[in-house]
Amino acid sequence: MSVNFSLEGKVALVTGASYGIGFAIASGMAKAGATIVFNDIKQELVDKGLAAYKEAGIDAHGYVCDVTNEEQVNAMVAQIAKDVAPIDILVNNAGIIKRMCDMTAAEFRQVIDVDLNAPFIVSKAVIPSMIERGHGKIINICSMMSELGRETVSAYAAAKGGLKMLTRNICSEYGQYN
Repeated sequence: MSVNFSLEGKVALVTGASYGIGFAIASGMAKAGATIVFNDIKQELVDKGLAAYKEAGIDAHGYVCDVTNEEQVNAMVAQIAKDVAPIDILVNNAGIIKRMCDMTAAEFRQVIDVDLNAPFIVSKAVIPSMIERGHGKIINICSMMSELGRETVSAYAAAKGGLKMLTRNICSEYGQYN
């Protein structure tokens, strides 16, 4: 028995999707009919991503944006709405990991900023339009480390644990708006 799954007519923003897990998620969504928009922090990464999507037969739209910068995120979300359409699906995928004994306190804060604060910033930017249109989906990429922890990845585990709780609270607060 096959199940039909269609994202036809939906715009999906997958953060940090020039390569890796984000690229795989976006490619799967594209195969289900979604229009893909993605970002990365540098133009060269966006260009590489656009080339990879084109090679995969996907007409994606790429934007340079630091997801830890609220002004840049708000501008990107507005530009996507203008260039493509409002965002229906957000996948907060962008993330970094550093090893505890090799990082400074500033690098610890950077991991928290990218892995926890950025999903808050991007979600906050897309939620009003989703509420206005009566629908939307936000998918936050966590990790087993949000439950288990592991040696050497303290900042990552702390951020992903926080992201898990942020996800639950976004559901509690905004689920009523579909």
